[in-house]
Amino acid sequence: MWVPELPFQLACGRDGALRDRPLAFLNPESPRNPSLWFVNRLGRAEGLAPGTPMDQALRAVPGLRVLDPAPQIWWEAQGSLGDFLQHWTPQGQLGRLGEALVELQGTQRIFGPLADTAERMRRELNVQHGWTSHGGLSLSATAAQIAARTEHHLELVTEGAEAAFLAPQSLRRLPDLAPRLHDRFHRLGLRRFEDLQPVPLPVLAELTNPKLAPDLRARVRGEDRPRLPLLTERPGHVRHSWRLQPPRLPEEVPLAAHCLDWLWSDPRHPRKLVLRWWDVDGEPHGWRAGAEDLTAPALVLARRIQQAFLAGATRRLLVREVELRLAWGLGRERSLFQDPLQQRLDRLEPALARLRRRFPDRAVLPGWVGQGA
Repeated sequence: MWVPELPFQLACGRDGALRDRPLAFLNPESPRNPSLWFVNRLGRAEGLAPGTPMDQALRAVPGLRVLDPAPQIWWEAQGSLGDFLQHWTPQGQLGRLGEALVELQGTQRIFGPLADTAERMRRELNVQHGWTSHGGLSLSATAAQIAARTEHHLELVTEGAEAAFLAPQSLRRLPDLAPRLHDRFHRLGLRRFEDLQPVPLPVLAELTNPKLAPDLRARVRGEDRPRLPLLTERPGHVRHSWRLQPPRLPEEVPLAAHCLDWLWSDPRHPRKLVLRWWDVDGEPHGWRAGAEDLTAPALVLARRIQQAFLAGATRRLLVREVELRLAWGLGRERSLFQDPLQQRLDRLEPALARLRRRFPDRAVLPGWVGQGA
């Protein structure tokens, strides 16, 4: 599912006078020299683009309306989209703003044929939130993503026709293709899916990376069948994501302050902690906290996360997204049937949480945990 220009749809929902006119959001990173950040399709049709100075844009398009950005509202809307999708399927993945990939296979007994289910989802999203959306239905995740952007209400790609559907598409439309790889393919004359589809796997491994080549080959041929994660977090788990708009250098990311807010948002003791971040080339990076890190106070742990991030982000690339995954609780992962010892450990958490709020700079742990650490 794709909700095109979700920030602009939210703005038009609050003010109906904004409909059918060129719109843009002001770049929050350029206060001295105001410039445009996001531009809707009507503005792009008038020749405007992100980064255009605001005074120049207003002279070129007198009817342009420049809006103040509201990223927090946009991320909340993305969360609302995830809540909406949970009523239809437990498996899915939220992508870029206003975009989601969901698994409908197996829901036929509940909702009927898959095409009818997808169309009902699109209509009910319009009724509940007032958002206009497009959909793509395919066994291939890549084909479904590209089909959703064909500007049709619902584009169907039948089984076996994925490669033919993708063949005339430009490689620029391949989701999350690193810019350096796209430039390399362009220099070699590989500009469409059909140019890359017959390339043998050993040759593709030499052009890209032996680890990435099989996945890339499956995507350009429409043979990718990814196993999507659950839309809801497991009990005792939480995930905090932070998209950097625009991307920034690692030393410009105030990660310690954000991690401290995330750690204090839930006063329970962290059992596992994993930090992940992605650069503008789409390359993933990660760091996992050790036992000695998890027993440290939140103030100390936040600084250690920042230090690990700067130590791992050695390449001079801009950071696009940061994600912190936490598992809470002193015992093991919570299950449906808990043993008595696990239940007693869970009952300790409220008392420990009050002590952590009272002594934020100290490690508040049960005696047996402190001795073991």
